[in-house]
Amino acid sequence: MNSSIIGKIEKARRYAFEPERFRLNALEVAFRGEHDWYDLTLANGAWRCSCHFFEVHDTCAHIIAAQRLLAAMLPTTARYEHTALSAGLGSGLIGKLDKARRYVEEPDRLTIQRLEATFRGSNDDHLLTIVDGGWRCACDYSTIHDTCAHVMAAQRLLAPMLPETARYEY
Repeated sequence: MNSSIIGKIEKARRYAFEPERFRLNALEVAFRGEHDWYDLTLANGAWRCSCHFFEVHDTCAHIIAAQRLLAAMLPTTARYEHTALSAGLGSGLIGKLDKARRYVEEPDRLTIQRLEATFRGSNDDHLLTIVDGGWRCACDYSTIHDTCAHVMAAQRLLAPMLPETARYEY
């Protein structure tokens, strides 16, 4: 292993302790609920879920769990504390919050299918993507070596939620 990749691995370890360097711009997730699989999306700061509860209430346990798991990497408007909850939800909301708490304990319920994020590197911002199970980074190092510290740090942070093809290799 050459010294440049060793340096990138070390940098990735440091970056992995700073999740606020990542800003998720767009996300598509398959979420394994208790009864079925659901599609979650984050686009333009807004969440969507394919479950029936979301259709009526504009939030659900699946989104709340994703918001909690990814909090440090989300734009402010997409975070849980900025979710408008309807006062009329009553005990239904309490049940969804409890379910979301349980889901957070099992991050492997989420499988990231597509991701677009901005990574704030030491010298510049870089666009990171996952498409078809493969990572891409816009930094110069990645275009030459097919990986970089930005990708490796994201792989560490998101490991249980990544498809096998996008997981950390080093």
